[in-house]
Amino acid sequence: MSGPTTTELPESYTPPMLVRDNLRQLALFRSIAITGQVITVAFVHDGLDIPLPLFPLAGAIGFLALFNLATWLRLRDLRSVSDREFFLQLLVDVAVLTVLLYFTGGGTNPFANMYILPLTIAAAALPWAYTWTVAAISGACYLSLMFFNVPLLYANGEPLPYTLLVAGMAINFVITAGIIAYFVVKITGTLRKHENLLARAREAELNNQRIVQLGAFAAGAAHELSTPLATMAVVVKELQGRWHKRTALLNELHVMSDQIELCKGTLSNLLAAAGHARLDGGGKLALDEFLKTVVGKCRTMRPGVNVACRWHGALPAPEIVADQSLRQAIMNLLNNAVDASPEQVEMEGKWNEQELCIWIRDRGHGIPPEAADKIGKVFFTTKPPGKGSGMGLVLSNVIIRRFGGSVKIFNQPERGACTEVRLPLAPFLVSAGS
Repeated sequence: MSGPTTTELPESYTPPMLVRDNLRQLALFRSIAITGQVITVAFVHDGLDIPLPLFPLAGAIGFLALFNLATWLRLRDLRSVSDREFFLQLLVDVAVLTVLLYFTGGGTNPFANMYILPLTIAAAALPWAYTWTVAAISGACYLSLMFFNVPLLYANGEPLPYTLLVAGMAINFVITAGIIAYFVVKITGTLRKHENLLARAREAELNNQRIVQLGAFAAGAAHELSTPLATMAVVVKELQGRWHKRTALLNELHVMSDQIELCKGTLSNLLAAAGHARLDGGGKLALDEFLKTVVGKCRTMRPGVNVACRWHGALPAPEIVADQSLRQAIMNLLNNAVDASPEQVEMEGKWNEQELCIWIRDRGHGIPPEAADKIGKVFFTTKPPGKGSGMGLVLSNVIIRRFGGSVKIFNQPERGACTEVRLPLAPFLVSAGS
């Protein structure tokens, strides 16, 4: 068998808001920029002996720090972030950068090209109208600084040497290029992640629509099948009376009668469920008894199949509401395992006060690598044509997730596949369900 394959069945996704994630990246970048601004001002003023107007620079940097703190607090709020809010955040960065550059040489400052950063971020994260607005405002600020600024001079009034300006421009290029590369990569990565989540959400929605359609067809089929099943039950009873001396035939008729009763019971449950949000088909049962009834029903439906079971947990087991939909979901998973290896199937259950875990193991051929990404999708099945539709697994997954649980299918190291069900007990406990 090939390496281990794990498949977590798809669920409905609510993707995190893309603009919100971009704002988080911007706040992180701004935190780094504030630190860099403080270090740069201190180095230029003290290290290069270039006097700077510290009070207005400290005021601008302090304002940006407080604004960034407010941004981090804003991100703790679960409200969505709009493109307009992100745009205004960028304008604050442009305004503070303009103030800093005004007091440090304007357009002659080697770091004047930092205007390219908010413009690049806008181009990567915002619609074209906002991007062009940022470009226009940044361009206007840059051009204004060419004429209006406090020049950078040594303490004796001499201008800065050309070599120092070139060195500053080189440092600016390296920093700007690195920040742009990092931020664009993060934004595009986040965008791809959101596109994948949206694709999965659309697929889950399509699954839900098909399940609703299937439910409508199932309700109609239940009405249509009830009459022929009743007729079959009458005929089997007549045959049992007529051939009561033929032991072998009588045993087969008993099996047919049991199967017909199972079908009738399933249809009755289906029709009852159509009018109830919750079907307490089995009443109240101890958890271990509930699991035993599921295995017992499987053995009745599949005569001759070897289904072993074992349970672990504190006794007496908690009493739960035997929800019919949950019973059917586990039955579907158990039937899939029986189809894979009728000669040996094992169901193991373990519970504590909060959670029920079920492992259903078969000894079949496991999950083929090419099917790992398709397991759990509507109408996909690994069974031979005519032997299954894949809907049982989809329905089981939907039911279990509705109660806050999860379904995972993975290959076992030795042979066969294992289906793992994890389910919180709170929705089923008698105290919660009563």
